[in-house]
Amino acid sequence: MVEAKDEAPWRRVGMLIPSSNTSIEREYPAWMPASLSFHFARLPMTRLDAPGMAEQQAEMRRAVTSLADARVDAVLLCQTAASFWMGAAWDREIREEMRGWAGVPALTAAQTVFDALAALGASRISFAAPFPEEIGQASLRYLEAGGIAVLGSAFGGVRDNFAIAEIPPEAVLDLAARADHPEAQAMLLPGGNMQCLALADAIEARIGKPVVSTNSAGMWALLDLFGIRERLSRGGRLLRELPPRRAA
Repeated sequence: MVEAKDEAPWRRVGMLIPSSNTSIEREYPAWMPASLSFHFARLPMTRLDAPGMAEQQAEMRRAVTSLADARVDAVLLCQTAASFWMGAAWDREIREEMRGWAGVPALTAAQTVFDALAALGASRISFAAPFPEEIGQASLRYLEAGGIAVLGSAFGGVRDNFAIAEIPPEAVLDLAARADHPEAQAMLLPGGNMQCLALADAIEARIGKPVVSTNSAGMWALLDLFGIRERLSRGGRLLRELPPRRAA
């Protein structure tokens, strides 16, 4: 007779991603504990510009309700640029709407980034993003309105969202180096489609401070939400140490 073993409860996570994203579906299942399963709904968006943001916003409710059919335990909008462009009021509203549509806790990438920086005690940061100029500037305004001082920044100027996943590692490292500031307490690397998660440890070693990316912040927030203290062996200090979320 096989003896039953205590196992962590299986949690299902609903993931909202841009239709042109090819990184998130690979990274989350590969990096996160096996007790979490990830179920994806795609929002039509191929370009980082105003029409692209409006196109995916129109499909948000349909996407969330499709995930609710899978009886997910949480939903996560895996795109910082959407909130950075639409603004903090939109971010708050969409979280409430997502929670109502799915009937479960709802997270946005932008909020997980703020929470992760707070958990690391970082209010002065550098910012390196693949975004075009207008999205990048909107991002800086969003962060600074939320109490984050951005001391150094660099934008990659990539508008085609599919192409962001094809940015070579050396270009990501260069982008981070250009953004770094000696007085920054952490570096923010947004862009869920940019393959920077595997580079986080190398960037941290180079700049001497923690790195938070869209995907590392999302992973950290989900582990915190479900009370999972299974630290990851890579992906930067945030995932290696799992600092607890600070109370608001």
